[in-house]
Amino acid sequence: CEWRGVTCDERKNVINLILPNFGLSGKLSEKISKLEALETLDLSSNNMKGSIPSEIGSLSKLTYLRLCYNEFTGQLPSQLGDLQHIELLQLHDNRFKGIVPSIKLEKTRFNESSFIADCGVPSVFDAPLICLDCTMCCNSKSEC
Repeated sequence: CEWRGVTCDERKNVINLILPNFGLSGKLSEKISKLEALETLDLSSNNMKGSIPSEIGSLSKLTYLRLCYNEFTGQLPSQLGDLQHIELLQLHDNRFKGIVPSIKLEKTRFNESSFIADCGVPSVFDAPLICLDCTMCCNSKSEC
């Protein structure tokens, strides 16, 4: 576990993947669920595409998820609602559509920036994302 952006615990389980602005591209694999001890996943400001795999909901220790500023598309998986310990969820500046699943955040130190999605107007779509639990909505002009 001596890679930049990767932190492991004493048992060599990956607990943090902090890779913002790493020039990453491609899709987020469903194999992300194999990282059972993962607490932090930050893939923000890369060139990630495709949909968010439903398997992400099985990351029971995940507290911090930043997927903003990428090119993710499609519906957000309902399994995001299974993240029982999530404190920060930032999904804005992607191309998601539809309804953001109901997600209840743990008490958080991040305040209003704790749950952000593209639910503002104007939207890149005919209708913005519907997000009842978001603490902040951004629009297609990156205004939040």
